[in-house]
Formats: sequence, C-alpha cells, structure tokens
Amino acid sequence: MTRFFRAIVLVAFLGAALAGPQDNSLVVGASQEPVVLGDLLNVLGSQAIASEVEIYLYAGLYRVNLDGALEPDLVTEVATVENGRVVITGTPEEGQRAEISLTLRDDIAWSDGQPITTADVAFTFEMTRAPGFPQTTDFYDRRMVEVQDDRNFTVIVEPAQSSDFVGSPLDGPLPEHIMGAGWDALQQATAGLDPETAAAQFVDAYREFFSDLGSSAAINEGRTVYSGPFMPTRWTPGSALQMTRNPEFHNHPDDQDAYVQTVEYRFITDTNALQFSVVTGAVDVTGSVSITFDQALSPQLRARAADRYDIWFIPSPVWEHLDINQFSNVQQVADNQLDDIRTRQAIIHAIDRQAMSEALFDGLQPVSHSNTSPFDPIYNPDVPQYEYDPERSMELLAELGWTRGGDGILQRTTADGRNVRFELEYVTTAGNAVRERQQQFIAEDLRQVGIDVRINNAPSNVVFSSDFINRAYDGAWTGMFMFAWVSSQGASLNAQTYLCESAPRPENNYSGQNAGGACSPRYDELRNQAVVELDLAASLPIYQEMQAVFAEELLAIPLIFRSNPIVVSQGVVNYVTSTFNRGYGYPPYRPELLGWAQNGATQELDQSAYASQLED
Repeated sequence: MTRFFRAIVLVAFLGAALAGPQDNSLVVGASQEPVVLGDLLNVLGSQAIASEVEIYLYAGLYRVNLDGALEPDLVTEVATVENGRVVITGTPEEGQRAEISLTLRDDIAWSDGQPITTADVAFTFEMTRAPGFPQTTDFYDRRMVEVQDDRNFTVIVEPAQSSDFVGSPLDGPLPEHIMGAGWDALQQATAGLDPETAAAQFVDAYREFFSDLGSSAAINEGRTVYSGPFMPTRWTPGSALQMTRNPEFHNHPDDQDAYVQTVEYRFITDTNALQFSVVTGAVDVTGSVSITFDQALSPQLRARAADRYDIWFIPSPVWEHLDINQFSNVQQVADNQLDDIRTRQAIIHAIDRQAMSEALFDGLQPVSHSNTSPFDPIYNPDVPQYEYDPERSMELLAELGWTRGGDGILQRTTADGRNVRFELEYVTTAGNAVRERQQQFIAEDLRQVGIDVRINNAPSNVVFSSDFINRAYDGAWTGMFMFAWVSSQGASLNAQTYLCESAPRPENNYSGQNAGGACSPRYDELRNQAVVELDLAASLPIYQEMQAVFAEELLAIPLIFRSNPIVVSQGVVNYVTSTFNRGYGYPPYRPELLGWAQNGATQELDQSAYASQLED
C-alpha cells in the first residue's frame, strides 16, 4: 500500500468515525471549493459550489420549493396580483411597470442578533447603483426600491419582464451594519475615478471588497454575519468548511436539538478520491458538485449501497457545453476563425456526442441541442440538430481554406501571408474525472478531422476566477472552455447570458456571463421581444424561436443535460432536491430540517417524488 493510499484510508477512517448521528453532524462531500462566500451580487462571477453552500448561510426574500413554486422566506408572503401586493400598469408595447409591495417578518435577525430590516434591503440595492459596479445582468437596472419603514418596502420594476415573477424581486439582503463602513470607505477611495476610463480599477476595488469579506480569513475571524439556518465557524482552505446552527434563524424546527447541529463540507477535488470517501463512509451525503454520474453508476459504489446509503438521480437543468472564444481581436481566435459559424458547425459535426453519452453515462445523460432544459416549460424540442458527421465537418473546414498538413493537422495561409496550424486550446476543471474523460473523447474526435487540441486544465478556483473565465477578450483562454451552466426558470425567461451586451469586455468592466463573446443580433431582438410580454402563453413562441436561433448559430456548443446523482446515507432525513429546487436544483431544499432519524428528526420531505433510483 502506498503512502498516499494509506493517507486516504486514514482520512476516510477518521471521517467515518467523526461524522454522523453520534454527534448529530452531517458531512457533505464536494469536488469543488468556493472561491469566496457571500458574494450574493455575483461581483466575482457565478460558482455552483458557492451557490450551494450559501443555501445554508443566507435566507432570501423568497425561496423556490421542490415543485418550482415561490414561498416566503424573510417576507411575510409572496406578492401577487391576487393578494394586491403586485400592481401592473402600462402595456407590453409601451413597457409595463410593476409595483411589488413586501413586508419583512418581525422575527428575523442576523447571526449576531441584530434585526434584519429594510435598511439592509436598501443598502444591498444601493450597492448595485454605485459607479462602476460590475453587473452581470440588467436585473437591477430596471429596479427601484422605496422604503416605507423598518419592515415595509416596495420594489418598482420598469420595464417589467416575464422573469420578474418566477423568482425573488431582489437578491440578498446583505448586512449594512457589518459592510456599511467599508463600503463607504471604498466609495470615498474611488470618488475621483471616472467609470468610463477607470473601469478596471473599479472592478478590482469591488472584487477586493467582496473577496475580503467572503474569504476564509474573514470567516475564521468572525468578521461577517449570516441570515440562514447555519453559520460558518471554520474554513480550512483546501480541506473543509464547518458550519453550525445559527441561533438567530427564524425557522428552525421546534425540537431543533433533534436535528443536525453541524454541517461540514469536505473539499476533495479529485473525484476518484471523493468516490473512495463515499464508499468508506467518510462523508454522509454528496452535493450537486461532487461525484460524477458514471461514478454513481459504478459497481464499487452500488455494491456498498444496499444497507448503507441511497443513490438518487435527479433530472437537472445543468447544461454541459463548450463556450467558444469568439473575440476576433484575439490572434488565435482570428487564426482559427472561431468567430465564423462554419468553424463552430465543423466542431460540433466532428463530435460524436451520442457515443460519448453512451460510453460515459450509459446513455442516461441526454444530448442537448440548445441551452434550455427539457424540463423547462418553454423548451422547444424542434430546434436544429447537428448529427455526428465528420465528412461534413471536413467539408466546412475546406471551405474555410484549411488543408491537411504532412502531420495530419489542418493548416492554412492567412490574409496577411502567415502559415498557421489549427491548434485549439481546450480548458476544463482539472481533477474532475468525468469532464477529463469527456475532454479526451472530444479531443480525439477533433483530431480525426485535423484539429490539434491543446489541453490546458486548472483547478476550479483558477478557471472560474474572474481573471480567467471573464477575460477571454484579453486572451486568458483562446479556444474552448467546457463547463456547466445551472439554469433556472427565471434565468431561462430572462435569457441574458448569451446577449451581445453580456460579453465581458473592458468597456463593461468585464461583467456578464457570455464568457466567449458570442453575438447574434437576431437572438437579441427576439429576447427583447419575449421578456416584455408578461403572458407566458403569448411569449412562448418567441422563446422557442430564440432556442432555434441559438442552435442554428451555435452561440455555444451544446453537449449534454445532466441527471445529477446524490448519495444520501440511510437515516438522513430531508436531504432532498428537485430539478428546480431553489431555482437551480441544489440540495438541500430546507437545510434547517436536516437530521438523523435515529436522533429523532422527522422526515417531512420525500426524495422519491422528485428523483429515481437504479434497479439492481
């Protein structure tokens, strides 16, 4: 036995001894680690593992339940037209205005005991209005907040969009009494800067502010506070994050001592090592960013499952795809003609996605043809589809001037007389075994048509940092980036990710989630028509045409939609998720209800209603 293997066994043994019902704790295994926590405004970009962990730490105005419906969280009730809390005026042609009246509960507090009030709501909103503040969507551009008193406020949305009524009216809130002084100091320090000419300085200042408050050091020093059912007590980077029950949370079960008191995330970035930890009992449950689908199918895991844990497969809106750098100012993009639709068509025709799904996932992860989940109400099943056709791929490449060189790799002469080879950078998250196998599969298919693939992987906290994923314009990555978008019903209706204006560039402070810089004026036009029609039946044909345009123009290369596996130790109750739970499918739905049956916790939620298990 190697020293490394002995170390894994020892860690697994200690984890198994310390976790579970004995001390009323729960250990969650994850294959990624957050960069920061508490960046609820996504200043540093979106990271799935951070969003999952934040479910334990922060309460929202609303939450999305297991059936995709809205429920009140920090507010007394969900605002609707029927209860008089939503008033809509105007027409879709003129632009509609929605006034959403909300009341905060009178029993909500931050983890230090300070009440959560409309001052926190207003403070969080005003952050988004600061000069040079990097926003990834137009969400806050269309909003105003009017405060009536400590508990009552109105969110004014103009123009109102269809997505405004399937999620929370605002993000957050964040604690003004903790963050206010530092925020004021930041504003004073940047007061003399012009947002137009000093965009990078503004971005760096805001990112430093949120990075500092959400860092492991800030958490270990107790420098911030939380509104959710748990609060972090210790974060050991590269290892684990421990959270304990927040005594100030407003919605714990009455007999909360019978429920889990401590939750620990263990970060095991090598998914093979994580699978080993599951098998040996070092972790009690897995999250959405954890073992891979094929590992959940593995004989090693299933053989141990019968009397120890359940393996669930949840249909998810998680979309694996290839973003393509289409910023033609980048030399490699221009040389490889990645901004030409024919190149992207050649790439997708060269990849046998169905064979990849069958080889890696037993065909259980369906090939995707657009970026909209098959479980979304607006899904269009009739979009253009690109079948595996390497001959067509080579025809398209020949049209673009590529010919085979002596080594089998494509080459061409550029307009300025340079000879270039088709060498394509390919980035994904290092240590994710299934992604790396997908990568090898795709790379080999591309080499068959003459595209030389240069793999350039790095850990998730590197590739998903804003200095990397959002800097394709500067050539931080120059070819293909394989990652997943975790959609929601609100996100699919807002549909802003792949707008031209959502491409991160210097002029927008490198904000936006259109990482590769795809741009389709037709897609933008349709999206802007769809979002102002608040009647979903009327807007559905427009949304479906958008999906057809996305697929036809290949704003990104669709690969598959996931079914997410989660492993749950038998005896754990209420560790449950669904396709659109919390809007994104992250477990668990209600962290405050997590517990062990043998300690007296009551099962209130049933995973079998929202997922399936493989039969032996």
